[in-house]
Amino acid sequence: MTFTTILRDDFKNTRRSYVVIGVVAVLTAFVSLITYSVAEFHDDAFRALFDVSFFFFLVFPLILVPLTYLAVAGDRERGSIKHALGLPNTRAEYVFGKYVSRTAVAIGAVLLSTVAALLIGLGLYDGSVDVMRFLTFAAVSSLFVASMTAIFVACSTVASRRSRAMFGVIGAYFLLGPFWLGFLPVVSLSAVVTTIADLLGTTVADDTLGYIQMASPTTAYLSGLEPVYDGVVGTGEYPRVTRNYAGNGEELYSENWYNYLVMTAWGTVALGLSYARFRVAELG
Repeated sequence: MTFTTILRDDFKNTRRSYVVIGVVAVLTAFVSLITYSVAEFHDDAFRALFDVSFFFFLVFPLILVPLTYLAVAGDRERGSIKHALGLPNTRAEYVFGKYVSRTAVAIGAVLLSTVAALLIGLGLYDGSVDVMRFLTFAAVSSLFVASMTAIFVACSTVASRRSRAMFGVIGAYFLLGPFWLGFLPVVSLSAVVTTIADLLGTTVADDTLGYIQMASPTTAYLSGLEPVYDGVVGTGEYPRVTRNYAGNGEELYSENWYNYLVMTAWGTVALGLSYARFRVAELG
């Protein structure tokens, strides 16, 4: 059994699952609903992508949970992993195959939902539809979901039980999403950093805090969508878009390539570290 065999078998198994149908259907339905519901307020279809992006970073990772948390932990608890690894393949091929199959489903859902939004834009919006903006949105969103899928599969890889995998995936979501962005009502990353600095009798520079805040794949995703609104920020046409991106300055963490690097690094490092532990784990 090679990597391609693992990938093919896992993709077939997930494709037959209602989970896959649910992930694709729910995402496409919500994106279509958002695009349709804001059509009466805006002339340009790409403006709907601004609202869709907030759904993507806040809700889509939760939709990915049932697709990812059992990727490896489910096989370990059932014992079927012994059969897979008893055949001529490596643990690296096994983990990477699981990741690629799950990522393919997630990216497929992103592409399908973006196409649905594009079609609704063509039919309902008064302004001309800029296809390149939709392609850029799909590309950046695909990188984001690939990163989050890697993190979630990594949590599954290091867990020996389903419950532990679920706890790890949900914990990763809240840490990298609501906590990092300051959406939790009681505590946030910036509050924790500021409190620690106060206890140490020092202050945190704005640039340092900026680098910390932009170190999450979620914040990097939102910032990395700036090219979607190229030529719009600062014009006053869409104030919410301007408020979200007008503050981007000359700092390194404001560069789009830096945001894409952050998302790539999170996925690569998470998957690499989880494999390093899985490689020497007792699976019996």
